[in-house]
Amino acid sequence: AYRWIHEQSDIHVVVLSGKGKQFSSGADVNFLMQVMESTQACAGDKTQHLATEILDMQSAFSAIAECSAPTIAAIHGVCIGGAIDLISACDIRLASYRSYFSIMETQLGIPADMGTLQRLPLNLPEGRLRELAYTSAIFSGRQAKKWGLVNSTYFTRKQLMKAAFKLANQIAALPSYAVKATKQSLNLNAEAIINEGLNNIAQVNAQLLQSNEAKSCLLYTSPSPRDLSTS
Repeated sequence: AYRWIHEQSDIHVVVLSGKGKQFSSGADVNFLMQVMESTQACAGDKTQHLATEILDMQSAFSAIAECSAPTIAAIHGVCIGGAIDLISACDIRLASYRSYFSIMETQLGIPADMGTLQRLPLNLPEGRLRELAYTSAIFSGRQAKKWGLVNSTYFTRKQLMKAAFKLANQIAALPSYAVKATKQSLNLNAEAIINEGLNNIAQVNAQLLQSNEAKSCLLYTSPSPRDLSTS
């Protein structure tokens, strides 16, 4: 979808939101297990096979960052794991007051490998990012705003979406070529570092995910929205 958007001259900005009660609970662990099973069945170099799978998955998130049209993430409810990778690739993040976040991959026995660790150093203080990534701690929309992960928070989802589209209209009203050139310039500032980091973590996890410890941790069941809302 984002590769298609990139080619459209009449799309100036994107608002990305969750349709259901939550924004996103992250990656489907069953899908990850299928990737692991395909790796075990691979007759060739298993580590290289898995690294290729990881790089392919990364490209779906990078397509957002590389798209010429800026994306505003409108986050409500739960936003954990792979959802953090998703919003880290967005240009601007807005959230509801009662949204909840977690870089929870370490709880699954792996480091985040879809962009969180490579892109969020541009938004969060290093010490804060390290704390959140090491501990898989749950934090609120209010804390996310305080720390710089999101620009603004809103009490209701309705207010959140209204603000997101108001901001989108402000961007869309400006010369599209200037906005796109600005995004391209901003991306160039960090592109080499991010790409190197993504390639590196793909190789690291390609080996780590084959360990018995990581395989057993992937069977962990993610916390429910109720667990998050009472934390």
